[in-house]
Amino acid sequence: MKNANLIFDLLDIPGPVPLTKKEMARNLRVTFYSPHQQTERLNQFTAALKQALTDSGVNVLPFEEVLDKNNENRIKPGIVTIEQGEGRDDELAIRRVSSLYHNPVVTILEGPPPIPPQPTLQETLDSIVGVLAWNLTHVPIFVEDHRWSFCTMNGAVIECNSWEHPRNDVIDSLIPKLSAQVVPPSRDDIVYRERIFDPVKEGHESHIRDFMNAAKIWKQNGLMLAHTSIEDLKYRNTFYKRIVSAYLDHRTGMSYGFLVKQLPTEIKPAIELHKAENGYQRISSERPYLYHNNGQNYVNVTFADKEYLVYLPDVWLLSTRSGCNKTDLKADRDILKLGLYNGRITIDTPVKLSAKMCRPSYDTYAILAHAIGNVIVASLLEKLSPGSIFSETLKNNGLSISHWHGYPDHQFPLHGYLRHGSTNPPVSCSTPQSASYAFTGKLNSLEQHLPDFDFHHYRGDIHVEPHHGTNITGCMNLTETAAWVDEMHTFTSVPQI
Repeated sequence: MKNANLIFDLLDIPGPVPLTKKEMARNLRVTFYSPHQQTERLNQFTAALKQALTDSGVNVLPFEEVLDKNNENRIKPGIVTIEQGEGRDDELAIRRVSSLYHNPVVTILEGPPPIPPQPTLQETLDSIVGVLAWNLTHVPIFVEDHRWSFCTMNGAVIECNSWEHPRNDVIDSLIPKLSAQVVPPSRDDIVYRERIFDPVKEGHESHIRDFMNAAKIWKQNGLMLAHTSIEDLKYRNTFYKRIVSAYLDHRTGMSYGFLVKQLPTEIKPAIELHKAENGYQRISSERPYLYHNNGQNYVNVTFADKEYLVYLPDVWLLSTRSGCNKTDLKADRDILKLGLYNGRITIDTPVKLSAKMCRPSYDTYAILAHAIGNVIVASLLEKLSPGSIFSETLKNNGLSISHWHGYPDHQFPLHGYLRHGSTNPPVSCSTPQSASYAFTGKLNSLEQHLPDFDFHHYRGDIHVEPHHGTNITGCMNLTETAAWVDEMHTFTSVPQI
């Protein structure tokens, strides 16, 4: 996928990363655990699932072949384990994995998802997370009479067709979820500068007010999911509660959605690569997309069949803190400073909080991919349409990025914003794929509207993430974005996760 390797390089994401459904299937290794329960329906579905995975190109391995003989017969990292039925406490597959992050567990259960009738978004999320915690599984599958469904930690319930012939749903929905594994950035990959972010001293009072006003709107409409506490979940025993806590990096719970303000930055017009002067030097053959010139960083971007050099300054954002209640923000605790500074992901924590209280968001890669993409788009627009609204806004006021677990209605357009992403494989947050789709989709959607689009009035993009939610990035501030979503939800039928 064009330009994908650039964002992987900038965010230090190791490759190769499968980006298409076929690549994801070929990259996937799956094994089936000894069944905990056997019924006619469970047996038939499991057999149909195994055949569908095999037919899709997935490497389905016998259980004996995936065991690491040098590590207490644990399942080797990188293997997805599928278990059938609800097992006893000491028999669950999670007890055999080598890594909570790199050994996803899928549990096949008989019956419908345990979600109350006509649930709110929060009730749906809490019900799903409850199943994940009780069964120590990453993806629970529910098999009913003539249909099946599965859930993810994003709060999504994916309803599928007949389980007798599940191949299309397996290829289109399940394989991307299993291949694109949810792994938040490691603390070791982040530079923390503790207790130095003071929004008042840095002159960000107006931005903070924008955060607070937006949070009020999201709280009133109920579309931004609140905090789900791990203390409120039911566990089989204390040991399994500790496993859930470890998987969540000892967070107190999970919160969904984010609010981000990208701070103003210098924008220079993009330079066609073949016209660049000799002063632009590639950093190394291992990093072919990165250039230096007079101590400044440039990136090589492909756009409309041409190669450009784009000046990339340090990128800084104000962001809601991972784990906080996004609809009830505390201004002095719940907003931190996030950036790509000197080539490293950097977090400046609020004056009142240590690094321990500011864990990296599961959406860190996607947030930074959007922000870097915004700088590149602004630079291209400075070349193609000098003085465009988007470029001038980023230079002088900055941009906003909002994420919620719902979708825009096509009958409710947003002037100057381009939509993309609805045909991408449905991956979860905190995956390399989510960063790639955010970054490349932004550039591709702009390119696809050549030459008829009025680039001078381009204002941003709406990035749809199937089975996950939506990112709205652009010239509207956070409050205006929240108000637009609220108005859309009021006057249209908006599908929600």
